[in-house]
Amino acid sequence: MSVFIALYSLLFAILTWWRFHWGLTLLFFLLPSYLIRFHIRGLPSTLLEAMTWIILTIWLIQLNIKSKKNFSPQNNIYIPKNELKKTFKKYRIILCLGFTLLIAASLSVWSSSNTVKALGEWKAFYLEPFLIFLVLITSIKTKNQIKQILRALLLSGLLTSILAIYQHFTGWMVPEAFWANRNTFRITAWYGFPNGVGLFLAPLLPIAVYFFQEHWRESRLREKHPKTESTKNIKCSTKNLVWLMFSLTFVFASFLATFYAKSTGGLAGMAGGVGFLLLLHKKTSAWTLTLGMATLVILAILPSSNPIKQELSLQDRSGQIRISIWRETSEFLKDNPILGAGLASYPERIKTYHQTVNGEGIEIFHHPHNIFLTMWINLGLLGLGAFVGILVWFFYKVRSSLSHKPSKDIYDIPLYMGAAMCALIVTGLVDSPYIKNDLALLFWLLPGLLVVSSDHGELVLSQASLDKT
Repeated sequence: MSVFIALYSLLFAILTWWRFHWGLTLLFFLLPSYLIRFHIRGLPSTLLEAMTWIILTIWLIQLNIKSKKNFSPQNNIYIPKNELKKTFKKYRIILCLGFTLLIAASLSVWSSSNTVKALGEWKAFYLEPFLIFLVLITSIKTKNQIKQILRALLLSGLLTSILAIYQHFTGWMVPEAFWANRNTFRITAWYGFPNGVGLFLAPLLPIAVYFFQEHWRESRLREKHPKTESTKNIKCSTKNLVWLMFSLTFVFASFLATFYAKSTGGLAGMAGGVGFLLLLHKKTSAWTLTLGMATLVILAILPSSNPIKQELSLQDRSGQIRISIWRETSEFLKDNPILGAGLASYPERIKTYHQTVNGEGIEIFHHPHNIFLTMWINLGLLGLGAFVGILVWFFYKVRSSLSHKPSKDIYDIPLYMGAAMCALIVTGLVDSPYIKNDLALLFWLLPGLLVVSSDHGELVLSQASLDKT
C-alpha cells in the first residue's frame, strides 16, 4: 500500500505541475478516496488529503512566480501581485467569514476533550477545504474549467450510483448491520453507511440538470440554425447527445441509489434542489407552488398510520431517534451555548444528557444529525454565526448574479450552484452534510465556483461561445 501511495502521489504531483487544472479536476473526481487511509510516521492521513496538499504546495509555488517568463495559461496559475490583492479585496466578505469559521474551529480544538482527534478534524474539515476554496478563486480562468470540475464530480457520482444500484440486487460489500438490520436491506456504496450515498449525491443532482439544460439548449439552437454537416459540426452534435444521455442517466441513477439507500434526507435534498430551480423559473414557479401546497394538503389529510406521513413527520422510529438527538443536544447547548462541546467531543460530552427513545436504549452518534446543531456543538456560537453568514452571503450572491443577467441566461452556473447548496441544506435538516472529508470539500467548492462564475464575467462567461462542449 505504501508503495502505491508514494507512486500515485508522485504521478499526481507531476500531472498537477504540468497541468494544474487537471490535478484540481482529478481531486474532485476522487473525493471518495478519503476512504483510502494510511499513516506517515504514525500520523493518520488519506489519499484525498495527500492530493490536497500536493495541490496546495504547487499552488503556492506557482502563485509566487515573479515574472511572466515561460508563462502558459494552460499549466500555470501566475497572477500579478496587484491582481491578487484585488481578488482578495473583491471577495473580502466571504474570506472574512471563512477565516472566522477557521478561527472558531481553532478555538474548538483548545476546548476539545480529545486534542489529537480535534486537530485531525480541524485540518480535514476546516483548514484544507478553505484553502482549496482559495485555490479555486485564484486559479480558475474559464467557464470550461468550471465545467470540467463539475463533469468530474458527476462522473464520480455516477460510479457511486452504479455501485449502489448493483449492491441493491446483490448485497455485495454492504455491511451486515445495514443489509440485514430489521430487513431494511439498505445499501452503502463505498461509504460503509447508507446516508453517505444521499449526502454525496443530493447536491450533484442540480448539476446534472444544469448540463442537461445546457446541452438541450445547444441542440435546439443547432436545429433552428442548421449549418453545413462538416466534421466539426457532427462531432459537436455527437458530444451534445452524449452529455444529454449522461445527464439523464445520472439523474435516474442517483435517484435510484438514494432511494435504495433509504436516505430520506438525501431524497428530500434532491427535491429541495429541483424545487429551487423550478421556483426561480418563470414558466414553472406558479405550478411548483401549487404542487407544493397540494402535497402539504394531501399529507395533512392522510391518516396518522400512513407510513409516508409517519416518515415525513418524523413519527417513525428513525424520526423519533432524531427528535431525541435534537432534544438532548439542545439541552446541552443551553448549558454550553458559547463554546459548545468542542471538536471531536460530542459523543463523550453528551453522555450525561443522553435519552432513551420510547424506552429503547439508542447508541450515541458522532453528530446531532442537523447541520446547524452540528456547527454549533462543534464550533460554538462563533462558528455557527460564521456558517450562517456564509450561507446568507452565498444566496445573496446567487440572487445578485441572476438579477444582473438577462432571462435567457437562466441556465447559467450561479443558479445551479444555488440549487446544489439548497439540496445540501435541506439534507442537512436531518443530517450533517459537512462533517466528512469529501463533503467539506464539496461544500466549499460551491461558493468557489459561484465566485468565479458570477464575478469573473469577462474572463469566464465570455468563454461560453468558445467552449461549445
